[in-house]
Amino acid sequence: MKKTAIALVLGVALVSCNNKEKKTAENPNDSISTTTVEQPKASGSVSTTNVDWESIPEAKEIGNFPFFKPSKEFKILDEKDGLSEVFENEKLENYTGKDVYTTEGKLGVLVFENVDGQNFSRSLFEKNINDYMTKIGAKQLYKGDYPANETANEALRDKLKENLWNGKHRTIGLSDDEPFAVYAFKNNGKNYVVNVQYNSAQGYIFIMELKA
Repeated sequence: MKKTAIALVLGVALVSCNNKEKKTAENPNDSISTTTVEQPKASGSVSTTNVDWESIPEAKEIGNFPFFKPSKEFKILDEKDGLSEVFENEKLENYTGKDVYTTEGKLGVLVFENVDGQNFSRSLFEKNINDYMTKIGAKQLYKGDYPANETANEALRDKLKENLWNGKHRTIGLSDDEPFAVYAFKNNGKNYVVNVQYNSAQGYIFIMELKA
């Protein structure tokens, strides 16, 4: 069955091997089934949650990991096998708006910049991420600001700051001063979690293929 590469910017397309069958993408704003894990009621504790993967849609005909490819307006820095950095066995702390969903597995990082020194288009990057996630039916677990720098959020912020990795070309992780989004989808029997963030200069995709 022919697999079609995904163009991230200016026309993300998802092509089915049978054009007569059309898949209706689920609204990424739909609620997601999670199970909150009870934590000891101690000062500084962080509530954790588990995602019900039975409620996560299967994304079909989207190519191979890491799935995302830039169009001519963007480039992936230090690209090798579609990634800027790769970590074969890592942990990712995923914020769901209230709790943290901890995942482990293969982590790929994509760092996007505009080509030819042009200013990075935040709005274009965000729009096409949204369009792509909607088309494949990915579930949106969270979209919004980083938890505020307040005493009540201290333990939560410390947990999310564990999302920092030393790669071959850079040390990279989620920034605490920019909004971000978290998504989940399944493909070919595997589960994936994606964190997306961007600033005025670059866009970042952190995609994890969860351990079986």
